[in-house]
Amino acid sequence: MTLQLAGRLDQAEQLYRAILLAAPHHAAANYCVGMLNVQLRRPSDGLSFLLVALQANPQIPDYWLGYLEALLLSGRSGEAGDALILGRQHGLAGDAADDFAKRLVQVSAADGERTLLAALEHGDRPSAHALARHMTELHPARGVGWKVLGALLWAEGCTTEALAAMQTSALLLPQDSEAHCNLGLTLSKLSRFEEAETCLRKALDIDPTFSIAHYRLGMTYSLQARLPEAEASLRRGLALRANYAEGDDAQNYSNLLFILSHDPAVDADSLFAEHCRFGADFENPLRASWPRHANDRDPDRCLKVGFVSGDLYEHSVGQFLEPIVAQLKQRPGVELHAYCANSQSDALSRRLHAHFKSWNPVGELSDIPLAAKIMEDRIDVLIDLSGHTGHNRLPVFARKPAPVQVSWLGYPGTTGLKAIDYYLADRHWLPAGQFDRLFTEKLAYLPDRWAFKPHAGAPAVGPLPALATGRLTFGSFHRLGKINSATIQLWSQLLLAVPQATMLVLGVPVDGPDKNLLAQFAAHGVDQGRLTIHGRSTMDVYLAFHNQVDIGLDTLTYAGATTTMHSLSMGVPTLTVAGATSQARAGAGILGQLGLDRFIAANTADFIEKARYWAEHLAELADLRAGLRARLLQSPGGQPELIASHFEAALRHMWRRWCAGLDAESFLTDTLVGMNR
Repeated sequence: MTLQLAGRLDQAEQLYRAILLAAPHHAAANYCVGMLNVQLRRPSDGLSFLLVALQANPQIPDYWLGYLEALLLSGRSGEAGDALILGRQHGLAGDAADDFAKRLVQVSAADGERTLLAALEHGDRPSAHALARHMTELHPARGVGWKVLGALLWAEGCTTEALAAMQTSALLLPQDSEAHCNLGLTLSKLSRFEEAETCLRKALDIDPTFSIAHYRLGMTYSLQARLPEAEASLRRGLALRANYAEGDDAQNYSNLLFILSHDPAVDADSLFAEHCRFGADFENPLRASWPRHANDRDPDRCLKVGFVSGDLYEHSVGQFLEPIVAQLKQRPGVELHAYCANSQSDALSRRLHAHFKSWNPVGELSDIPLAAKIMEDRIDVLIDLSGHTGHNRLPVFARKPAPVQVSWLGYPGTTGLKAIDYYLADRHWLPAGQFDRLFTEKLAYLPDRWAFKPHAGAPAVGPLPALATGRLTFGSFHRLGKINSATIQLWSQLLLAVPQATMLVLGVPVDGPDKNLLAQFAAHGVDQGRLTIHGRSTMDVYLAFHNQVDIGLDTLTYAGATTTMHSLSMGVPTLTVAGATSQARAGAGILGQLGLDRFIAANTADFIEKARYWAEHLAELADLRAGLRARLLQSPGGQPELIASHFEAALRHMWRRWCAGLDAESFLTDTLVGMNR
């Protein structure tokens, strides 16, 4: 023992082992050899000696403490817990035993956290959820379990419980930037923007290089239409990533492009250049490894058509898609397959499910496995329904998993990817020859870019409100992110030019942003009494509000689409400015389909002049209102069978060109329908 205390361990061990040769059960010698192994960081080798000492004399506290220490250092914390209970039964007590018990709790918690994080890393969410909840019950003062539980609960839609868990984790982990970032994201999605910003700035105070927090702060600004701040935050986040990874970086680059498409200061050519940079960053490194597709090059066989989207539920994309796939399902020339990138499920998703031969939930698949699955499924034509919106899988398309790739519906602009061959449009929205330079894809023109079916529970179209009030009521049904400062300035000028008119704004969160909106109108001289603001509502209530509105007002830069279609179905035309980008022309394209050119303004001055005209022609506006729903249903977009025929003809033409080894080209489907049916 003197040699051991002096650090002469080899000599000490020789003497101990000599003793054990003569007396194998010598308690003190076994204990000392065991502790010598612990001292040499070989705790597992010391366990058998310490156990012999303990069995020889279980009344000595040091023997218990040595054995417990060796178990703990060997990673056998569960056995250490059982041994501690047994030791206390044999009289083990005092500060040393209490301190060990505290250490054991900490080690046990750390082991549990490692197991929890391993389950997350392997994608085993059910196990991770159970482990996280167990951790919060067993170790409620530690934050990791709360942090993971909050994230999983949010993903499962348990909003209230998720928020409480995230708040607890941020409190217990005051220097954990991820905990504050998670809480900030959740508050932002609940439209509690000021609180969200505070949390996200706290995350960045802790770690200024945390790119995800910059991304989340950018999107928080975006939801408040604070576009310059949103752009700056997203650019800072992207700049911190030396090498882009799949998933979050690509999605946040998409978020940046989405924000830029809303910015009046970004012209059409600059916006296109930004989209091309996305392609350069995420597609160019992959081009050399694009596969040589082995799909059967029979130009007339049944086509396997894949649809990739995170919006196959009660969302505008799902609403526009349903009437067409319902028609296509009945056609022998195409076989439909869905790749659903979001777990949301509702009545619409269940109806859509029935129209596809296969329905593949792929939200948990990363880009490489998803691209491999699409190739294994031998998809001939793969259709992106998201563009640069949420839950998009553009990095998968950048890998070219299908011979022919198409973008459609979800985003009114180019993807910036050369791997996507075509973009489906119509000539009212994108006049032939005028927008080709703003797309990396070739433009394929349908009679209308979608089919629209009015909501089944839509109320009857009421009489023109102005006939009863004697003044126009303008309306906005746009999300807050579209209502930028240029739009508010234009709407304010209109209200000043038509001084008796009022305005109803629906869909703006009423716990703060509405006050900011009123203040912006007031800054332009519009009395707040002329404005009525309502928050989000159910679809039935939303549509019923249209019976209080005479004319809808479109937003500048990123025009309305779904909102415009719903308004038309309720007899409410929308005033729009036909801008220079594809995003700014969305409203003009819809109105042009219905021959409503007198609601399409060439510029902001014309926008105000057209409003004045209708203020003086209420009878004409009332007649138009009465027949607008019927006009919508008689238009190409109101005839799903027609659009489905042209859609199928477009896919067949694309496929035949690929079979013949020809490059993609822009084309009209008008002359193809008869040939391909």
